[in-house]
Amino acid sequence: MSEPTDMTAVAMAGGAPASDATAADDQPEKLESQTSQPDKSSLKESIISHNLERDHSDTRAKPFIWALALTAALGGLIFGYDIGGAGATFVMDGFKYHFGWACAPDDYECVPKSQRQIDIETGLINGLFGTGAAFGALFAPLLFNNKGRKPTINFGAIAFTIGAALQAAAVSMPMLYIPRLLSGFGIGMLSMCSPVLLIYHFTSCRGVNGFLIFWYTLLRYIAECAPESHRGQLATLWQLAITSGIVLVSILNIWLADWQEGWRISYGGNIVFSLALVGLLTIMPESPHFLVSNERFDDAREALGKTRFEDQIDWELDELKLEAKNAREEGVANWGEVFDDTNKKMRTRVRTGVLLQSFQQLSGINAIMFYAPNILQDFFGSKGSIYGTLALNIINFFATFITIFSIERFGRVFLLFTGGLVMLVALIPTAVLASVDSEEGSVQAIGIGVTVFCALYVIGFAYSWGPVVWVVCAEMFPMRERGKATSLTTFSNWFWTCIVGAVFPIASTASLAGCFGFFAAVVFVATTFVYLFLPETANLTAPEIDEQYLTHKATVPRKKWN
Repeated sequence: MSEPTDMTAVAMAGGAPASDATAADDQPEKLESQTSQPDKSSLKESIISHNLERDHSDTRAKPFIWALALTAALGGLIFGYDIGGAGATFVMDGFKYHFGWACAPDDYECVPKSQRQIDIETGLINGLFGTGAAFGALFAPLLFNNKGRKPTINFGAIAFTIGAALQAAAVSMPMLYIPRLLSGFGIGMLSMCSPVLLIYHFTSCRGVNGFLIFWYTLLRYIAECAPESHRGQLATLWQLAITSGIVLVSILNIWLADWQEGWRISYGGNIVFSLALVGLLTIMPESPHFLVSNERFDDAREALGKTRFEDQIDWELDELKLEAKNAREEGVANWGEVFDDTNKKMRTRVRTGVLLQSFQQLSGINAIMFYAPNILQDFFGSKGSIYGTLALNIINFFATFITIFSIERFGRVFLLFTGGLVMLVALIPTAVLASVDSEEGSVQAIGIGVTVFCALYVIGFAYSWGPVVWVVCAEMFPMRERGKATSLTTFSNWFWTCIVGAVFPIASTASLAGCFGFFAAVVFVATTFVYLFLPETANLTAPEIDEQYLTHKATVPRKKWN
């Protein structure tokens, strides 16, 4: 997630001006005297002064913003479709017959694979996807910092399309494994860069409120100009787009389960969305932030013209030039600075971000979302498990709206803490129910109980640990250290996604109750952690966030929530 272009935040993040004014010639005449100042305070003052000139009551935005919103939605839909699609195939008869997990009624010579073999293959299908995504997230910054946001998104979407097509055409399990890696790689790139492609334009148009900004997929492009007042709402849209994709494929799975080859659509149907993303990119502008940073000012003006009115462009372009000058003079932090706690508590911040992303995945959400059909199959059968999964996914979708309307009002810490409590309350009885040796007449009753508490867990996660962790990690780092630090936090998320996806099938076969008990323990630790150690960053500028991390102390009861 990239740098906000709110110039007050940029100024106070700690710019280090050069000793001369090499970039002054690029500035408009009215800025020349400001940007040529040789000391740090002068640059800060000129940036702050320029920011104060903006008419914050100007809420206009061109209709083209909706094309950007649609494009942003596609990235999240792609990922969500894969989560809901892959997991459901594990209970589809056509998939099980094709890969030897079960035998067709008329195949008398068939010998099905053992449960352990099935668990290993199930884990690899999901684990390899997470592995590919982790490496895609690490690779993406190398490309989008040098080539731009659009080429990176294009590359990720094409990689995913090829992988999804190969999955849909798979005739053996090894032919499914490698494409899972490739698709994961593409998704990892989109998760790092796609969000950027919308938020810059959306958030610079300050009149577009959280309700209108419905789609959050492309996290990094968007964050390049997110104002404090809407930053949290915008960042929840990635989660909302993902849940939309999950619901869509869950509905399709009801019919696909009755078709022997339906599982191929569950894996490859999202090719439609990835190709649409590639197509829409042809009309989308490159990030003006990237263009100005590379001194392509005419191209930046043209890009701004697609979403801004003519009388808004000059101010915006001046702001971007000032930011680019500040970024050049400040430079990029080295790894030593990223882990130096005397540098604005950076080691503490990185540790906090990595722990939050790790807690998010180890809380069990992907185990439930990936494997809900498997979990519910023992209680309701194959068809019933697909309906139960659809119910959970619909609840997941609507619960995400809670975040959009509450994250700025109640803050990050409050949502994470209360969501953690809800998740904990749900996981403990789920673990107890899963441990009960059910008799034939009580199987469905226990299954209903498990489904209800899983739904409660999903509600708690969807409004808190799902979207809010990404918001916190997007805004917690100073601009100079942000690129390296966010790559670490994002990598940790995909790393644990891979581990949970690979291990859960084997672990749940051994003890489903034990898995839920482990998730409950993680949620307890995570909830305690945010209550004690996470500073509140809602509606704060970069220097105010710095101050929060420098002064925050763990207290019981907590003194500051928002």
